[in-house]
Amino acid sequence: MEMRREAQNITKSVKVGSRLLNLGFNITTPHHLCRLFVIYSLTMIICSMGFDGIVAAHSAVDPEIAKITAKLVDEPNNVDLLLLRGQLYRFNEKFTDSLNDLNQAFLLDPKNVRITLERSRTLVALGRESEAETGFEQCLEGKIGISRMVPLVERAHLYARTGRSDLAIADFSEALQLYPTVELYLARGRLQEELGQLDAAVAGYLEGLSQLPHASILRKTLIRIKMSQGHYSEALTLIDDELASASAKTEWYLRRAEVLDALGQTEAADSARTHALAEANRILAKRPNALKRLARAKVYQALGQLEAAKQDLRLVMQTAPRLTEADTLLKKLEAQ
Repeated sequence: MEMRREAQNITKSVKVGSRLLNLGFNITTPHHLCRLFVIYSLTMIICSMGFDGIVAAHSAVDPEIAKITAKLVDEPNNVDLLLLRGQLYRFNEKFTDSLNDLNQAFLLDPKNVRITLERSRTLVALGRESEAETGFEQCLEGKIGISRMVPLVERAHLYARTGRSDLAIADFSEALQLYPTVELYLARGRLQEELGQLDAAVAGYLEGLSQLPHASILRKTLIRIKMSQGHYSEALTLIDDELASASAKTEWYLRRAEVLDALGQTEAADSARTHALAEANRILAKRPNALKRLARAKVYQALGQLEAAKQDLRLVMQTAPRLTEADTLLKKLEAQ
C-alpha cells in the first residue's frame, strides 16, 4: 500500500511539474510565478540525477504506467499522456520505452518545448549526449529570463558529464544570475574545485552565503576548504557564525572542537565537546528520534565514551534498522 501511494505521488508530482514547466517557459514576471517555476525546475533536476535509481527500486510505479497505457488505447495521440508515461518510464529506468513515447509525442507536437526537454533528458540517460545537447539548445532558442533556467542547468550538467567543465561553469553562472540556489552554487563550486580553481570556488560559496545566509551546506563547504588549506581561524569564524543562529548546535560544537584541536587549543576543544553533549541531550529530551540519538552517539564517540556511543547506536538500529550511517558507525566501534 505504501509503495503504491509513493508511485501515485510520483505521478502526481510529474503532472504538476509538467504544468509548471509549461507555465515557466512563458513567463518572465511576476516574481512569485518565477519562484514557483524554479522550485519545480530544481526538483526535476534533482530527480534526473538521483531519484531515478530510487524509483527504479520500486515496481509500484508500474501500475501507474499501466493506467496511462490503458488510457492511450483510446487516445493514442494524446500528447500529455505520452509525455507523462515517457517521464515515468525514465524514472523507472526504462529508457528505450521512455524515448519511444517522447519521440511519438515530438512527432505529434514538434514545437512543444516540454517534450523537447524531456526527450533530451532521456537521451542523456541513454548516453546520447550530442543529441541531448542539441535538444537543450533548441529549448534555449529565443528564451529570455527565467524561462532559460531549466534547459540551461540541464545543459550545464551535460557539459560537466562530458568533461567540458568551463562551459558547465559558465552555464551555472548564468543560471545563478537568473535565480540563486544552493544546488547551483554547489554544482559550480565542485567543478571549480576539481579544476583547482579554489579561489573562484571560495568566492562563489561566499557569494552564495551573501545571497542565502541560512544555507548551512555552503558554510560547511567553506569550512572544509579552509581546514584543508590550514586556515583554521577563518574556519572557526565560519563555525561561530553558524553557532550564533543555528537552532540545533550539536554538530557545530563538534566542528568547533575539531578546529580547536587543530589549533592546539585542547582545553577549549574539550569544552566545545562538552557543550555538544549538553546540546545533544537537550534536543533529544524534547522529542527523541533515531537521527537525534545518532547525533548524540557521535558526541559520545568524540568524547571517547565508546560504550555510551554504542548503546545509543544499538537503540537507533532497533528503531531505524535501515539507517546506514548508524549501522556503519556501530560496526566500526564494535571492531575497536
